[in-house]
Amino acid sequence: MKISGPFVVACLAGLLSGLDTSVNIAFPAITAAFEIDVSQIQWVVVSFVLTYSVLLLPAGRLGDRIGHGRIMVIGIVVQGLAFVWCSLASSFEFFLLARVSQGASMALILGTAPALVTLSVSERHQPRALGIFAMTTAAGLAAGAPVGGLLLQAWDWQSVYAFRVPYMGVLLVAALLSGLHRPGVMKSKQPLDLFGAVTLALGLGLTLFVASRGLMWGWTSPITIALALVAMASLVVFRGVEKRASLPLVDMSLFRKQGFGRANLLNALANASMFSIWFLGPYLLVDIRGHGPIAGGLILGIAPTSTAISAWLTGRMIERLGLLTLTRFGLACQGVGLVLFSQIDSNSTMFSLVVALCLVGIGLGSFQVPNMSFVMASLSRSQQGVAGGMTQMVRTAGLVGGLAVWNTAFVGLRDRRSRSLGVEEVMAPEVFVPTFGQVVGMSGGLAIVALILTIGVRFDDQLTSELLDEK
Repeated sequence: MKISGPFVVACLAGLLSGLDTSVNIAFPAITAAFEIDVSQIQWVVVSFVLTYSVLLLPAGRLGDRIGHGRIMVIGIVVQGLAFVWCSLASSFEFFLLARVSQGASMALILGTAPALVTLSVSERHQPRALGIFAMTTAAGLAAGAPVGGLLLQAWDWQSVYAFRVPYMGVLLVAALLSGLHRPGVMKSKQPLDLFGAVTLALGLGLTLFVASRGLMWGWTSPITIALALVAMASLVVFRGVEKRASLPLVDMSLFRKQGFGRANLLNALANASMFSIWFLGPYLLVDIRGHGPIAGGLILGIAPTSTAISAWLTGRMIERLGLLTLTRFGLACQGVGLVLFSQIDSNSTMFSLVVALCLVGIGLGSFQVPNMSFVMASLSRSQQGVAGGMTQMVRTAGLVGGLAVWNTAFVGLRDRRSRSLGVEEVMAPEVFVPTFGQVVGMSGGLAIVALILTIGVRFDDQLTSELLDEK
């Protein structure tokens, strides 16, 4: 497989997206700096994740229309400015606006990166190339938290943004040297379907927003119900628009293709399942087991490190084992790993903790590559921006949905146990540990449900042959 400049830039962009985990370890410092309540810190996540999730698919289509390389360069420049903005923010509101701009530019980057990967290689080498891309993204996830912890020991919270400004300079130089800014680089004449993009962004954005805020507002409160109805109406309008569009943003006929709809559903379920570790894992490691922020970050990094290694290996094994076999193996490993992780407490050995996290990471890496390969290969090479945007959008929707489900389950079970034990401190070990076990165990069960959903799927032989045959 020939390594090209656009391919290297796309992989470096994938690494960048993972590094945002450095922000998580800075949450306590950000809370103190802006003198806000802990509950408000979730807006730091929502403002970023919601923005880029709803813009991913339009960004991919924009890349198909005017060039993936040019959209990538614009995203890199705006992302660098957003990091400077975050570092200089003087108020929490100003900081959240900076996070929104970071999310918008990340959508431009992640909406075009998978297309740059697949269009840089022949169709035969797409799985291997996507495996390397998934590996670099996971490497960023693994490095983010420990790097953030190290920076916070020497500087304040602004450092978790400032350290990425030089990286953006390197990425911009690499993009320019690769010629990605030139007109006509990796583009095709595609209509934008602007109305479809707006209705999708509104419907998906409101859906994810309601999912993230429903617990605080109440699932039956007037505002929750009203926004949910607007979201549903927007998605219904989007479906109608797509049926009439000459070249729709999302070709609904694709979901009649064997395995396509189920592949996207599995992507959402796998990432929703995995997010229980990032949501509850830091509390278990730091508050219950007594690991410091740096050690806790390094331990959490075991899972994405395993994902990086398994993604690289999976990309090389698709020709031998096929997509469906690796998909099932990945979901099974992830489910078993999460069930084992749910049994971890303050007395568990480091060995059992490492084994559980390794299994989860290996599972996600083994799942991601064949899943992304199938979705990317389902669309023509002139629509790889849309294909890449779809995989990233579904992944993000799974993460936000997972956060909503696990947060709702955790708070409900925790408060019930706290009342039954008569313990006022809701994060006391006797309350937290069993609740943690139940919620993470449920997330493992979700991965097993996803595994069960692969029964009857028959895209393996068909698509593997398509991927391996040069067109």
